[in-house]
Amino acid sequence: MHSKLRQEWSGAFFAAVMLLLTSCGAPPAKAVKVVPPPMPKIEQHVEPLTAAVPTELPQVNFNDPVDLAILEAQLRFEKGEGFYRNGFLRRAKDEFNGAIDLILETSNAYQKEPRLQHELHDLVGRVNAMELAALREGDGFTDQSEEHAAIDDLERVETFPALIDPRLRKEIEDEVKEVAHDLPIEINDRVLGFLEYYQNGRGRGVIELGLERVGKYQPMIDRILKEEGVPLDLIYLCQAESAFEPRALSRAAAKGMWQFISSRGKEYGLRQTWWIDERSDPEKATRAAARHLKDLYTAFGDWYLAMAAYNSGPLRVQRALEKTGADNFWTLAEKKALPKETINYIPNILALTIIGKNPEKYGFNVVSAPPVETERVSVEKATDLRVIAEAIDVPVEQLRALNAHVLRWTTPPDDPDFQLILPKGYADKFNQQISSLPESKRVLFREHVVRKGDTLGAVARKYGTTAAQLTDANKLGKPPVLKIGQTLIVPMSGVTPPVQMAAATSSRSTTKRPGSTSYTVRAGDTLGKIAAHFNISVDKLKSWNHLTSTQLTVGRKLVVSGQPVQSAAAKKVVHQVKQGETLDRIATTYKTSVNAIISWNESEDLSVIHPGDRITIFLGDEN
Repeated sequence: MHSKLRQEWSGAFFAAVMLLLTSCGAPPAKAVKVVPPPMPKIEQHVEPLTAAVPTELPQVNFNDPVDLAILEAQLRFEKGEGFYRNGFLRRAKDEFNGAIDLILETSNAYQKEPRLQHELHDLVGRVNAMELAALREGDGFTDQSEEHAAIDDLERVETFPALIDPRLRKEIEDEVKEVAHDLPIEINDRVLGFLEYYQNGRGRGVIELGLERVGKYQPMIDRILKEEGVPLDLIYLCQAESAFEPRALSRAAAKGMWQFISSRGKEYGLRQTWWIDERSDPEKATRAAARHLKDLYTAFGDWYLAMAAYNSGPLRVQRALEKTGADNFWTLAEKKALPKETINYIPNILALTIIGKNPEKYGFNVVSAPPVETERVSVEKATDLRVIAEAIDVPVEQLRALNAHVLRWTTPPDDPDFQLILPKGYADKFNQQISSLPESKRVLFREHVVRKGDTLGAVARKYGTTAAQLTDANKLGKPPVLKIGQTLIVPMSGVTPPVQMAAATSSRSTTKRPGSTSYTVRAGDTLGKIAAHFNISVDKLKSWNHLTSTQLTVGRKLVVSGQPVQSAAAKKVVHQVKQGETLDRIATTYKTSVNAIISWNESEDLSVIHPGDRITIFLGDEN
């Protein structure tokens, strides 16, 4: 439910700005000091249909390469902000870095240009603020996986064969009469073109995926469509949008089985926070889609127009009807009064409906997946999905698949409305095993994606664990080999991850033993408690661990002996911030983490960094 609206609107806006301003140079825009946005921020609902030029245009001189570079950097940054708000953090990070790189490259050519320096300072400050907010909320610039959205395929589909066999038309018409439908099914060249596309063209693969997946969700979808009083055949709109993939993400940032854009999802009660996105909750999204379609039918009195409005927006359909004087979808299609994707949208759904009601007749012998039976439980405290999976003896991959709306490995903290989806029959076991679990045992693990230059020792130090524990947790073998792009499970508490527990031959513990030299910080620990336990002074504890305050990070490994083993080779480096650097880039350079840099510089405010600032880094050995 999105069309390419957001992309089309921004493209039209940019084109309009170019057209109006190319011939009339304007003075350079003054850089504005921006307060970092709160985390996370879900956009307000704005009908994304009009491509009208705003009353206030950006002051850009298109004959000035500096102005153009600043505009392009701002557009990339704003695109990154959109990804950031929707939880797609790796993509956000790429856009942010691209914006900064563009300003740096332009600065090389125009070295004394103050506008570039001002813009660079502003961008770096905003990126830092977002990274710090991400760390406070959980895990920095990481996000949930995404899948291809079937709706994106419509852009490339041509649906007019050179010749439609009249016998085929008659055969299809007779078939439709014999099968019960609660949507009107019209047969024309457009619909027959899509039937050919799915039977013998490139669409065969995606419809087979949908015919397999639909079995998981059809009982639930049929129940909700019936409860909301809308045609059951609308299930094939879901096939057209996503082929029943809860993690589907389109190019226009529409998400979930029913492909809601952010604002429309919020309008129909689908919560989108840093931790969850209910557009990917199959049941809640189905309820929202049914209610939205019912509202559109009430507005237009016709299911074809309602579905067209679902795709391209009600305002666009209403304006097309007023402009053409038409009263039905097919007239709008003939007059090309709607976007190409929307013109294809209705015949596509009709073709999918015809095939879906009798797939074998059209050459599809696909076995549908069994229905997914689930139940929901409340989780009041942040809890790692891997901890839950181990506690209730459910494969973590299955738990993640059921909870596509959970964006992190961890459930949201302090969210009384959040519900976790479990396989049917597991709620009682969950309540017995998890409800009384202390906070110190709820969040135990993190993920690390291996980058160029990473070593096992460097990754271990970054997260306060050991190379041996990483090797055991990830079954790395002997000698352990890391590959760029590989995802490592990091045992923050020294316990073998649940996903590996059953197959592990041994496990290691970080419980303090006599003679050991390090201690891993747990929830509730203070420097005083740790010092007293190991019979040392707080001053020594701070000195050995380069601490400048009494604040501690859970999972950090502290030296607790006067003869430390691993930290003896630690080397203090004072890094002077260069133009364009962010905390994330500095951390990458030194193969450490933003969290570690913050802990080493707790007496400094790193929410905004400037060229020339001095930041303390502690480097260990690379073994």
